[in-house]
Amino acid sequence: MGSQTDIFRLFGYRPCGHDLLVRVVRPAAANAGQGALDAADAAADAATRRLTARWEQGHLRSGCPHPHTPSLVAEMQEAPVGEELYGPGGRRLGVWVARTEYGAPWTVLGTAPTEAEFWEEVRDDPDLLGLGPLAPAELRRVYFVTDGDGPDPSGPVLP
Repeated sequence: MGSQTDIFRLFGYRPCGHDLLVRVVRPAAANAGQGALDAADAAADAATRRLTARWEQGHLRSGCPHPHTPSLVAEMQEAPVGEELYGPGGRRLGVWVARTEYGAPWTVLGTAPTEAEFWEEVRDDPDLLGLGPLAPAELRRVYFVTDGDGPDPSGPVLP
């Protein structure tokens, strides 16, 4: 039986440069059953679509008049650096994003006061090191939403 997994997906919205980080839970599924695995993936994907659509309609459109093109910038399916990404959504965060040797969209994400502290935490975690993170990390200001935020994770209008 595969355990449930937190999935972090970072979307960039061009041309304005807005970033949305979504945390969803991929439900546990029996490893032996491809149908169960596919259903778990579909549930995580549906939660991602629901959260991004709600944020785009309730937050992005009301705060920025330009048409936007979203793209998946990063994805991580391991525990990130820092506790901030396990807290509630509906807020802005500074998130470090490091590419990995596996290529896009796979990244190592996390919160830390400085890039040096981010890398120190990465070096202390064998699971994160196994992802092959590549320096430098980029600090991105993201709006953070989760599937545990309730009916309206859109939050206040963009500054």
